[in-house]
Amino acid sequence: MTEAADDQAADARERIEVLRFSTDDLPADDRYRAWYMRDWPRAQPIYRTKPIEPFDTRWVSAQLGPVTFARVEITAMRWERRLADVRNSDFDPVVISLMKSGEAQGDFDGRPFHETPGTFHFHDLGRASLHVSTASLTYNLVLPRALADQWFGPLGDLHGLVVPTDQAKLVFALAEQVSDLLPTLEAEQAERLGRMFLEALAVALAAVRPKQSPPPSARAMLRRRAEDRIEERLTTGELTVEHLCEALGATRARLLAAFSADGGVRAYILIRRLERSRHALADLERNEPVGAVAHRLGFSDAAHLSRAFRHRYGMTPRQYRDLLRADREMSPPGGE
Repeated sequence: MTEAADDQAADARERIEVLRFSTDDLPADDRYRAWYMRDWPRAQPIYRTKPIEPFDTRWVSAQLGPVTFARVEITAMRWERRLADVRNSDFDPVVISLMKSGEAQGDFDGRPFHETPGTFHFHDLGRASLHVSTASLTYNLVLPRALADQWFGPLGDLHGLVVPTDQAKLVFALAEQVSDLLPTLEAEQAERLGRMFLEALAVALAAVRPKQSPPPSARAMLRRRAEDRIEERLTTGELTVEHLCEALGATRARLLAAFSADGGVRAYILIRRLERSRHALADLERNEPVGAVAHRLGFSDAAHLSRAFRHRYGMTPRQYRDLLRADREMSPPGGE
């Protein structure tokens, strides 16, 4: 194939469709209404807006798979999306706005918001917001809610989150390159470019978002329920592995596995009973008899408690109590 033929084949390839909107050629008095009533990205207005200076704007947008990319120049504006607007709208994507030049500040559903050049923020259109922007140049990414949730969910902490300059650089670099090359990019590249934005956003977000603890495992949840049940029944005799399995709806194998680090369920119950016994013995004013402590906490008798207590703490219950009394007698009044 000749060089000319190569050029013709390249020209024949389908390009990414680029949409443009500009008020440059409109009379000054018609510009704001023409922009406000346009049908992008929705036929109905998304925000309640009010120009702060003579209005002018230029928009360039393209679809990169499910991700919408837009370059926006616009004069100073007040932007508001009330809760009623959210309720009456079926348009609730997550928008990422990269501030190339200009500044914006306001309130995002109770969260103070301030965006400066070189930073970007997440804007959840499913929640209320109010902000004011100066004349600005921004790059914007519009993500369907399901896609945003898939990549960045849960979304609750993102509304109004501003990503600082250092962490935002990678996303900005990609946005500027795509903006410059948009008229020449091929349609088959659109999906990949959209994914590149998602990957870059994920990297930036991971650097600034508080780490979220993973949900507890089924074993951990079972153990927590078992511990609560054990604490409730610690002073009764109705506390066996069989009883716990029945109360918790768990198999014996699952319950034993949840307490394997403690040597098993019985070992854990014994430890908790001994710890309760130690606290009871330390109450010198009450001076509860050792036999009464043993009976109340599920030991067969005082001797049973004494053997188990000595094995764990290296002394009998009476020796432990005597040690506490001696320590108190040696302490000066007032603890000085």
